[in-house]
Amino acid sequence: MSEHSDEISVFQPHIGEDTLKAVADAFDIGWLGMGATTRTFEDAIAEWIGVGDRRVIATNTGTSALHIAVALSGVGTGDEVIVPSFNFVADHQAISAEGATPVFCDILEEDLGIDPDKIEELISDRTRAIMPLHFAGVPCAIDRVYEIAEEHELRVIEDATHAFGSTHGGKKIGAFGDITCFSFDPVKIITSIDGGAVVLPPGADVERARHLRLLGIDKDTELRYQNSRAWEYDVVSKGFRYHMTNINASIGLSQLAHVDEFMTARQSYCRLYSELLADIPEILVPRTRFDGVSPFIYTIRVLSGDRGLLMDHLRDKGIATGIHFMPAHRYAFYRDCKRSAMDATELVSAQIVTLPLHQQMSVSMVERISGEIRTFFER
Repeated sequence: MSEHSDEISVFQPHIGEDTLKAVADAFDIGWLGMGATTRTFEDAIAEWIGVGDRRVIATNTGTSALHIAVALSGVGTGDEVIVPSFNFVADHQAISAEGATPVFCDILEEDLGIDPDKIEELISDRTRAIMPLHFAGVPCAIDRVYEIAEEHELRVIEDATHAFGSTHGGKKIGAFGDITCFSFDPVKIITSIDGGAVVLPPGADVERARHLRLLGIDKDTELRYQNSRAWEYDVVSKGFRYHMTNINASIGLSQLAHVDEFMTARQSYCRLYSELLADIPEILVPRTRFDGVSPFIYTIRVLSGDRGLLMDHLRDKGIATGIHFMPAHRYAFYRDCKRSAMDATELVSAQIVTLPLHQQMSVSMVERISGEIRTFFER
């Protein structure tokens, strides 16, 4: 039992009066499904990221975005997609949903993203795509990933569900490349309560993605963007009920108006954590200054083998923690999948601890958490 009433959670979404008003206004409009606000949210994301002629397609979850991306990549039964084991299982289930098999790749310790040197040894004649994660908002070695993909004629699905607002090479993630997927679930840097988006280059994939998002229906999207619908239509492909509603989009728009301040606050807290914890020999802090990083989570690595005891200590002091992530190749459903050597994944997944990070934090909270970590190791 915690001895503190002022407990600190790992995640805490920011829901202000403007978000509540946005929901009320959406209800007043009366069109609750996918509609004009969904289109406005897509356009606002596109403008904020600076996607140019690329297209943003909003979905009901980040997992739906990942599934659409896998389907667009020509992945099907018997195919393979190379993906980090060190990630949430949504990526792996999106691959499985198309009848394909995830092939697990190790990570680099410096950024906890996919290890490009391990990718090439996993490529086979069944490989169709590479699916890297920008862990905690820190861009992975994405240039090298694209070089490998081009050499082997593979699609790249960037899992940017942690990285809305992060930049690489002077551009925001999603403004370049092949397919990028975002998440706006309750604990991400902005939320639409639940939601996601796929960002695509212009071309046939855009229309295909819209069909996949809404049950394969051929002409309903444009009418719904006008808060209307088609009563006569064709079904031209397989499809899913993955569209984002006006309600969720209205929440997302209200959050997007604050994303820059959310990012700045999170960056400052991450830097403070690293400053206060860097000299503790039993832990490692992230190897970044968080410039150009939109931090989803802040993690440390416990080198002393005391992770469980540290987490227990913090819980007793009213401080929640988490683990991002358990490696997917250990799960019963995936334990027989092909994989590279998993040295870094095994090491990191046994050490990593997620500390509280959200917009409502304060310097005093970071100091309290860091002080309790220091106290634990000094004892």
